[in-house]
Amino acid sequence: MANKQQNITRYLSLRLGLLFVLFVLVWTVVARWVYQHAWDDTTEFYLHQDLEMALSGQLMLPYAIDGKYIGKLSHMPSFYRNTVENNDIPYAHTALFDIQLGDLYVLKEHSADGDTLYVVHYFAKAESPSLIPIFLILAATMLLPLGFVIWRICASVSKEADNLINGVTNNEAKPARFAEFQQLATILKTAQYAQQHALEQERLFAAFLSHEIRTPLTKISHSMSRIEQVDDLPFEALDVLDTLEESQKELSKIAEAILLLSRPNVEQLQPHDLSDILEDWRGSWLKYELEISINGRDEHIVQAIHPTLFTLLLTQIAKNALQHGCGPIDVTVTCSSLRFENDIRDDNSTKGHGLGSKIIKQVCDCFGWEVKQSSQRRYVIEINF
Repeated sequence: MANKQQNITRYLSLRLGLLFVLFVLVWTVVARWVYQHAWDDTTEFYLHQDLEMALSGQLMLPYAIDGKYIGKLSHMPSFYRNTVENNDIPYAHTALFDIQLGDLYVLKEHSADGDTLYVVHYFAKAESPSLIPIFLILAATMLLPLGFVIWRICASVSKEADNLINGVTNNEAKPARFAEFQQLATILKTAQYAQQHALEQERLFAAFLSHEIRTPLTKISHSMSRIEQVDDLPFEALDVLDTLEESQKELSKIAEAILLLSRPNVEQLQPHDLSDILEDWRGSWLKYELEISINGRDEHIVQAIHPTLFTLLLTQIAKNALQHGCGPIDVTVTCSSLRFENDIRDDNSTKGHGLGSKIIKQVCDCFGWEVKQSSQRRYVIEINF
């Protein structure tokens, strides 16, 4: 399955946006853990501060107010005492207990007289402010600079992509900001130049070939005209002259078709009835003992073509049918397609179709048609208008 194409701006925006959301989620979780477990040493600082006040005699022990207790275990409120007794707390160590209704922070230390002293801070969950709104506000605030950064990145990349497209389209070399785009532009310009050079070479070769074919054909035509004017010409030479004249006309048409293929021009295409040309083509191959049956010949199909090129296409179809198939050619004519098929030779082992198929494909491209060829059960050429 082919990958779905995406806009580069949308691609970058989605990736950077998802990265920002992931960062905010991780940051929120870590910040909550730091706040809850006192990883920033804030709670531990206040516990040690209360311990120093108790050891210095500034507080009367046991000291108990709402959410705070400093004193021995025997005077500790039962709400705190049950949790402390059920857990082994090391000395000079801050312990955190998540009890049913809140968080309990406990510091265990020796007093001045050698007894065990406990400093307890309790924070009820109902009274503790939620950090989620703060995190949401911070995340929303960070969206502004993030959106600006994403916009700048996408705008720069989109501008470079547009410069690359315009440079290739208009054949203008523009320096790229990114090395990858510059390398791609260089590759595309090289490929474009190679394609233009190859097309120019093909045009020159076709024009040269057409000229070189037409020159001797013209001489042959003039010589034949002079021979036909001879009065005492043997009767047996008339058939030879007719064959030469027919071959000369066929070669002239081939030379003209080659020149037309090298310079395709839509303005040269004119509406023609394909049925009449197909009927003439069927009759011209009878002398080669190739039977062609046309189904739907009564249906008039008018298409914009060049008769010379269409005749060249039919000629190549007949030659391919003789080379790769056997038996008569069945032609099916519809308002939207032409279908040519015949049986496959038993000894046919060729997989490609050679030059003839390439000429067929090129002629169809000139007409704007689509051609399909297959040779599985029968040799089939299907042309869709």
